[in-house]
Amino acid sequence: MPIKLLIVFLSVLKLLIACDSQTISIEEQSQAASCESNQLCHYKDQVKVWLPEPNITPETPFEIHLSVPNGFTVHSAKLEGVTMYMGFIPVLFESREDILVANTMVGICAERNMTWKLVLVLKDQQEHAEPIFYYFDVTY
Repeated sequence: MPIKLLIVFLSVLKLLIACDSQTISIEEQSQAASCESNQLCHYKDQVKVWLPEPNITPETPFEIHLSVPNGFTVHSAKLEGVTMYMGFIPVLFESREDILVANTMVGICAERNMTWKLVLVLKDQQEHAEPIFYYFDVTY
């Protein structure tokens, strides 16, 4: 019986550590667009990010759409939990007609309403890297 209690205690402890609160840095706030979560966001250089379906639930696949001008490439992309630390999820964009589309999903945690951010690094023709932050909410 004590072994079972120890296992339960360690499991709960691991969950609490994995779902640690996280804040948004001042640097990220200045580079994020001033738009509503889960809505179309316009960034400088005509970069646009949006969710075609604004109601996202955890552990359910969804798409992220990205529009970039000619000469820009995606250097890296990942999802990070904002409300709780959940590690990061790599995101891969593929061309579809005249936009880039990523198919992804996020995990579930103790919070019923969770804010996530897409951390996107774009490179222009001169190889200058520019970070983009897109925030969205996931609810269950």
